[in-house]
Amino acid sequence: MDKLRALQYLLKVADTLSFSGAARAFGVPASSISRRIADLEAELGVELLHRTTRTVRLTEIGALYLEPVRAGLAQLDDATELVGRCSRTPSGTLRISAMPSYGQLLLMPALQEFSALYPDIVLDVHLSDGLVELGRDQIDLAIRGGRQPQDRVVARRLDDNRFLLAASPQYLAQHGRPRTLADLLQHKALLYRGPHALIRWQGRDEEGWRELAVPPAFISNDGASLIAMACQHRGLVLLPEWGLRPYLQRGELVALELEQPVSVNRGGEAGIYLLYLQARYQVPKVRVAVEFLMSRLGAGPPRDGAAGAAG
Repeated sequence: MDKLRALQYLLKVADTLSFSGAARAFGVPASSISRRIADLEAELGVELLHRTTRTVRLTEIGALYLEPVRAGLAQLDDATELVGRCSRTPSGTLRISAMPSYGQLLLMPALQEFSALYPDIVLDVHLSDGLVELGRDQIDLAIRGGRQPQDRVVARRLDDNRFLLAASPQYLAQHGRPRTLADLLQHKALLYRGPHALIRWQGRDEEGWRELAVPPAFISNDGASLIAMACQHRGLVLLPEWGLRPYLQRGELVALELEQPVSVNRGGEAGIYLLYLQARYQVPKVRVAVEFLMSRLGAGPPRDGAAGAAG
């Protein structure tokens, strides 16, 4: 029995909860996946997967067994890639997870230049606000806004994550310029939909933070679409400064300062961070990507555990 292959099959079945999904990933019949795992179970003398006609999931002992196996396979992958350090050109697949708006507005243009510099690196980019765990989710680099760190994660600050209220000059000329939280209720909001719920605006007055019932004119999980609607004079937008910056500089949008603070998060945001596991930095493709992205997008020294993987 090829035990290594059996372990790889087991890991993929556990992640996809599907023999057919694992079979597609490896390009083999589902029967081969099932047979290899059955051989592994026979060798160990335990049941690793609970199978029904509709579902497959790890047994309790299977979950305990897979945890160190997952770590071991990740270390083996790292060791294999480290052998390539003597190569003159970094290569391999680089998996990146980033917040959609930051990814579309800032990351993707930078990655176009990166691809031209390192054509042997295949970029696998996933844009999502969802949580990621770098080791478990097989992500090399993540870009997130947040405060709480994962264990063993290096966080390098890319930008502030300060939210600004903005609108087009034409919209303000037609509807007036809001000055207070009460004024906002007479305007239309362009709202962002997060992975789990609509992101409502929050305002702070003398009684503390409260949700603002600003009527929406447009809702989207795409920050670029919200900015486009703001530039078309459809309402007020509340987004990070890094996304609004070029539109403010060109005069397409105007930043608004109210008498009371407005945000989408009562606790505030520490910043936007590039996250990676310290051990992965030794892999050439990861190292060159980190330094390239910091040179194009970032500022500030590296900080261990400065931010989490929260979207």
